[in-house]
Amino acid sequence: MSKFNHPLDQIRLLIIDDDEDDAYLLRRYISAIPGAVFKVEWIGQFDEAIERIADHDHDVYLVDYRLGERTGIELLEIVRPSSRIEPFIMMSGAGDRDLLRESMQYDAADFMTKGSINEEMLAKTLFYAIQRKQMERRRYEELLELNRSKDEFISIASHQLRTPATGVKQYIGMVREGFAGKITEQQRMMLDKAYESNERQLRIVSDLLKVAQVDAGKVSLSKSDVKLCELIQDIVKSTSSIFSEKQQRLVVSLPKKPVIAYIDETTMRMVIENIVENASKYSEEGTTTRIKLYSDTTEATIDVIDQGVGINPEHIDKVFEKFGRVDNPLSTKVGGTGIGMYWAKKMVELHGGDITVMPGRSRGSVFSIILPK
Repeated sequence: MSKFNHPLDQIRLLIIDDDEDDAYLLRRYISAIPGAVFKVEWIGQFDEAIERIADHDHDVYLVDYRLGERTGIELLEIVRPSSRIEPFIMMSGAGDRDLLRESMQYDAADFMTKGSINEEMLAKTLFYAIQRKQMERRRYEELLELNRSKDEFISIASHQLRTPATGVKQYIGMVREGFAGKITEQQRMMLDKAYESNERQLRIVSDLLKVAQVDAGKVSLSKSDVKLCELIQDIVKSTSSIFSEKQQRLVVSLPKKPVIAYIDETTMRMVIENIVENASKYSEEGTTTRIKLYSDTTEATIDVIDQGVGINPEHIDKVFEKFGRVDNPLSTKVGGTGIGMYWAKKMVELHGGDITVMPGRSRGSVFSIILPK
């Protein structure tokens, strides 16, 4: 028989089979494979096999379908081969297509019928399964590195863009204030447009930088006990002009008793402001947005209920995706990068909470920020 190339000097193999005779026969086939050094162990009990697999002491596993009162499929369901770098190869005494399909669904690397196993077939199956898993692992590591490089690029680019953009903002502001001499109304109008465009650019750069920091795991929270009623009242004051400009109403419902959460106040203020401002942006003139705070013994929830364009239930998951943009009648007019809600959700999750969204009763959307107390 030809000699197979394999990626390991010594292959640590665990046979999981409740039939000692079958296990002995497999050992004989394995010992006859040329060009490879195997360290083979055998386990016949389901529970013991689970414990040994958890130790990560083997390079490949041969799993029989019948394991006493349990099955190899149940074992795969517990150990989740897709999350591991070692291949699991399923064996059965019968060539059952349904069992083959089920094994593949639970991420078995291959399937063998015991009656047809021989030295040649076993060698090919073992070596190819190991090589495929190693290729998957290398591809996964390459994607991780690519993602790290992308996040680093965004971070560096954001820093480099912010400095000149801030300088442009300052000089435009000085000209508008008359430090370079008197300006005409037409010049002021053009400067105002330039100032607004520069502000949008700075917001985009700031959003990109925040997302890069989140993805790189470089966000540190400064938590303290925060009175949520007072925080929400401050946010209402700071955003009231946005609603006034569109003849919209902002209504607040707060409990009489104080609600205190252990949070990073600055970060959570930005999260809530983001959702409240979006409620105005994606709503027509004359509509009402409601902020409601309520709590139980373990959680505090802030609902932002708008009468805006709403979100198609099919697109709800896309709301929190990085660079996810949901098309609606106002999306072109509003613009945006599609990373604000991604960042907001990540920030709330760092607090041990969550953000959810669902359609409103008649129209609009309901965003819920859930924070642990």
